[in-house]
Amino acid sequence: MWPGGTIEDWEPAYNADTGVYGLHPCNATNNYNHTGLSDAAYLAQKGVVVSAFELKVDLLMAMRINSSDIDRLFSSISNTSTSTEHEVISAVIFRAGYRSEAVYIRSEDAHLSHGIGRVQSLALSAAFDKGQLTYLLWDDVTCNSCGGLTSKQCIITASTQPQHSCATADETCMAEDCSLSVYMGFTGEDRYGVAFQTGTQIHRINQYAVSSLYNSFLQQVSSVLNNAQRGFVGETPVADSGSGDAAR
Repeated sequence: MWPGGTIEDWEPAYNADTGVYGLHPCNATNNYNHTGLSDAAYLAQKGVVVSAFELKVDLLMAMRINSSDIDRLFSSISNTSTSTEHEVISAVIFRAGYRSEAVYIRSEDAHLSHGIGRVQSLALSAAFDKGQLTYLLWDDVTCNSCGGLTSKQCIITASTQPQHSCATADETCMAEDCSLSVYMGFTGEDRYGVAFQTGTQIHRINQYAVSSLYNSFLQQVSSVLNNAQRGFVGETPVADSGSGDAAR
C-alpha cells in the first residue's frame, strides 16, 4: 500500500510494448530508474508498507485490512506545497514474481479517482496453469450498488483493465467499520489438471453487486467471511517472495 502514490507511480505490472516490468515489492536487485535503488528499497523510501496473508488454494477467502491501519497510512501523506504526494492510497497484490495492476483503496482526490472515499470491497482472481501461478487479475466489482459510473462514490482506476469500486464516505466510517476486504478466487487447474472452482464464485459475487442481496450473498459463498485473514501491516516492504500472497 502506497500512501500518496498514484496508480501511475506503480507503472503497469508489465508493459507488453516495451517489455519492461513495473515496480515490484520482491525485486531487490535492480537499479530502479538509475536511482541506485532496487524496487523494494525505492518503495520503502516512498513510505510503502506491506500486509501479508496466508491463503489456501481454491478456498474462497477474504484478505482484510483494518480501517485503523488505512487511517494511519492516510494521515502520513504530506500536504505541503512542495510535496509530490496525492491524497490517495494505492495498492497492488503480489506473490513471488507476479504482481497485479495498481488500484485505489482510498481517495480524496476526485481528479485521479473520479469518486472519493474508502473502498471496502475488491475482488481478485489468481490464475494457475498446471499448478503454477501465471497472473493476478482484478475482477471488476462495478459501481452498480452505489449509483453507477457517474456516482461520486464510484472509485475508478484507469489501469490496463479499468476497475470500479464503491467507496464509503469518511463521515460514515466514523460510526461504522470500514475495513477493506479483498475477496480472492482461483482459476485454471492444479498440477494434476483438476480445475479450480472459486474463480467462478468471484464472478457470481460481482453479479449480485447490483442489488441489496450483495452482502447476504457473501455470507453464503464458501463461508468466505469465516475464512477471512486479517493482515498485519508492517513498516517496510519485504524483499523476498515468502510463501503467501501480500497486499501492498
